[in-house]
Amino acid sequence: MMLTLILIAIGALLFLIIIYNILQQYLQKQEAEKRTQLLRHKNIINETDELLLNASQLPFSKALVVSLYSRILHSLKAMQQQDPNNEQIKTRLVNIQQQIQHVKDNYTLDQPGLKPPESDQQALHMLQVVKRLRTVLRIEHNKGKLGNQTFVQEDRRLELIRLKINLVNLAKRARTAIGNKDVNTAQQLLKKGLSVLDKIPDKDDQLKGIESNLQQRLSDLTSTQKKELQEQQARAEEEKSELDLLFEPKRKW
Repeated sequence: MMLTLILIAIGALLFLIIIYNILQQYLQKQEAEKRTQLLRHKNIINETDELLLNASQLPFSKALVVSLYSRILHSLKAMQQQDPNNEQIKTRLVNIQQQIQHVKDNYTLDQPGLKPPESDQQALHMLQVVKRLRTVLRIEHNKGKLGNQTFVQEDRRLELIRLKINLVNLAKRARTAIGNKDVNTAQQLLKKGLSVLDKIPDKDDQLKGIESNLQQRLSDLTSTQKKELQEQQARAEEEKSELDLLFEPKRKW
């Protein structure tokens, strides 16, 4: 009888140990998932904050700024669910809500058009930012947080910004080629830019200005090239006339 009680007690103890271990593993798993979720949303917030810092370099529309702030707001709400007693999250949540309302009420573009990049490195950075913005918008749209019309309009705006950056860079390369007397390269670049612009049905004023500038440069280059060719032909005719006079048969008097 005593042995039976001992075995039962051991069995019960083992059962409690197993239950305790299962409970511990569950709690550890829950805690790990909580840390993973917090880290994921923290990374989303940091990434979005970094993108917003580029609003001074690129023409961010009101819809784009609101979408980015809303992305931060969603992540903060998710973090608050995971960590409801975190005062920093509560404070940031209130601040973001205020910023969203301020943008909706007061945001205007200081410069609607693209500010041309000052260097190739800056142009590359701007292109990378545009690519990341388009990816973020696509993610938000796929999650159902961004309406179809807003997504289409903003994605197209970003695509046109990308084209402007490339075209401004192309014009700069053409100018360098002209300075180096590399007429063929300059003509190829200018024609390439005009070919791209010709396929854009919704050109804004800035793109129209770029198109006019490229056309004028190509026209000037063609006129200069034609003038130089005419001068070369005139010099060749003059040299030919001088040679003809030099070697023509002398008359006998």
